[in-house]
Amino acid sequence: MTELAPPHPGMPAGIDAIYAEVRRLAGAADGPLPPAPPEVTEVAPGIVSVAVRTPTLPPATHTGCFVAGVDEVVAIDPGSPYPDQQEALAREIGGRGGLVAVILTHHHGDHAGGASALARALGAPVWAHAATAAALSGVEVARHLEHGEVLAVGGRRLRVLYTPGHAAGHVCLRDEASAATVAGDMVAGVGTILIDPAGGHMATYLASLEAMLAAGVGALLPAHGPVIDDGPAKLREYLAHRRMREDRVRAALADAPRTAADLCVQAYADTPPFLWPLAERALLAHLIKLVEDGAAVAEGDGWRRVT
Repeated sequence: MTELAPPHPGMPAGIDAIYAEVRRLAGAADGPLPPAPPEVTEVAPGIVSVAVRTPTLPPATHTGCFVAGVDEVVAIDPGSPYPDQQEALAREIGGRGGLVAVILTHHHGDHAGGASALARALGAPVWAHAATAAALSGVEVARHLEHGEVLAVGGRRLRVLYTPGHAAGHVCLRDEASAATVAGDMVAGVGTILIDPAGGHMATYLASLEAMLAAGVGALLPAHGPVIDDGPAKLREYLAHRRMREDRVRAALADAPRTAADLCVQAYADTPPFLWPLAERALLAHLIKLVEDGAAVAEGDGWRRVT
């Protein structure tokens, strides 16, 4: 997907740089915090979440690394770049049995930041979608995951669901017995997910939400925030939210071109102003979809509606 320039002077284009800038705008602490043990929670039969500190998007401060299986396990999204968290995660997983593989839902730093460290510590390969492997730097991916394949490990059967849109190589893992689904960044336990056009695509993301509904997911296990017990309801809520936002963006368009900053003031009036630079990234994703749908056109430094 095309790398876009920032729509706002203070907002960088790369997703990890965007997260860092939002943490600064929100007044959140950046960099390593005082050592603290990860929180371990059973979230579904045979699946636990090990929440490790990561440089993620506020209000989240942790990424859940999901460990599936008994006696032999897979670890999904060990995202922490901080040595104390990496060491604690390796101890926790090592005490649960042999690590078959490290699996990545996608390449963003708060999901893949500890992949190589965990793989080295416990002698396991890294598995990910081919598009995720292509986007990673410094992480060797031994196996490319494909949509529909089933990974049998430690008494669990995890079906790979290819769900691009937030990132080109995003996958979810659906437990065949319980329908509980490790959702990566398709949804969040609190708030919504950023679709940034530097690496994401709004229409594709919406299609992936629909595909998850069609796949019969149960509880959703998001990387950030608590378990979502009624997964289908959350997916429908997300779809409705995106339709609402698209309608607001469409309504903000005029016959003459308007800049992203001007459109944001109207379309994201319900968002705190300090987050508008971030909202402009999401606004761009909606504008690209409207252009693709023939409802808007880019002109100069702005966008106008198609009359």
